[in-house]
Amino acid sequence: MAKDRVSIRDVARESGVSLTTVSLVLNKNDHRISDATRQRVIEAMDKLAYTPSRLARGLPNRRSKTLAVLVPALQHAFADVYFGEVISGIYEAAADAGYRVMLEVARREYVRRREYMTLLDDCSVDGILFVGATEEHRWLEEFDGASRPLVVVNNHFAQWTLHSVVCDYPAAGRIAADHLADLGHTRIGHIAGPSDMVLTSRELTDAFLARLAERGVHISEPQIAQGEFRVETGRDACDQLMVRAPKLTAIFAANDKMAIGAMQSLRAHGRRPGEDIAVIGCDDIPTAALAEPALTTVRLNFVEAGAVSCRRLLQLLDEGPGEGPIMDRVPVSLVVRDSCNAAR
Repeated sequence: MAKDRVSIRDVARESGVSLTTVSLVLNKNDHRISDATRQRVIEAMDKLAYTPSRLARGLPNRRSKTLAVLVPALQHAFADVYFGEVISGIYEAAADAGYRVMLEVARREYVRRREYMTLLDDCSVDGILFVGATEEHRWLEEFDGASRPLVVVNNHFAQWTLHSVVCDYPAAGRIAADHLADLGHTRIGHIAGPSDMVLTSRELTDAFLARLAERGVHISEPQIAQGEFRVETGRDACDQLMVRAPKLTAIFAANDKMAIGAMQSLRAHGRRPGEDIAVIGCDDIPTAALAEPALTTVRLNFVEAGAVSCRRLLQLLDEGPGEGPIMDRVPVSLVVRDSCNAAR
């Protein structure tokens, strides 16, 4: 059996320093580090027979002018509006800076063979952006503190020191809560996303419930259901709400697809979205404006999230990793259409 590759994390553990400190030593950006600490890192690398990537061996200025975009599955890149908008923003920002973009698909075999390590071990790409990362992608730990920068797009992880760019989901939750409270709603249901896999989904729900509580509106457990960000799961979740809390006057769904599914369910239960029950989504996908009734939603600018993440990655290439992870929040806004009526 082949010996496991020694990682930068192993060096940090052996030398008793942070991942950032090891990265700074590798990239010769260690003027703030004491001679004793630098020597300890070097001795740890020698002891573990750690072999840095070619970039870490002194080629930081010889760039390929290519960025890698990792997606979890090929169909996501071409069939999902979210992925399409994020990748579009990345491409535009990369082109403006004179960079090419290479698409990498983290399919199951790719991960099993640890092929993603080639992105760290050669100079074919200068940096990496991961679109669609969830808690399932535990192998991202191997990028933690690596010499080649990685930015996670529209999610973030508390357990790793990875840079990230995310839409402002807490603000989105507060905006939705304020809009429904301003319309006089107090019997409000919520269709949450899969909070066990996506931290931003938890942030959205937590902020929504907290702001409602600040406004004097409290939601009990029967008023909350969960979906998987698809139309059919929004429909199923709303079916559950109609059984458990049939007197709801408003529903906030964690994305537009589930909101559209919820409106289908409501009509099947004899309710009229936009007339006797308000529905608000989150995303502002193109079909939101075409729904019947047109869906009120909190707009998340995924194109801008992609562009900001690319610009952040290029800044990391120019200036180095700094002392800790950076998280950029992309502003969100309310789009009022026809699906949110005032409480009666």
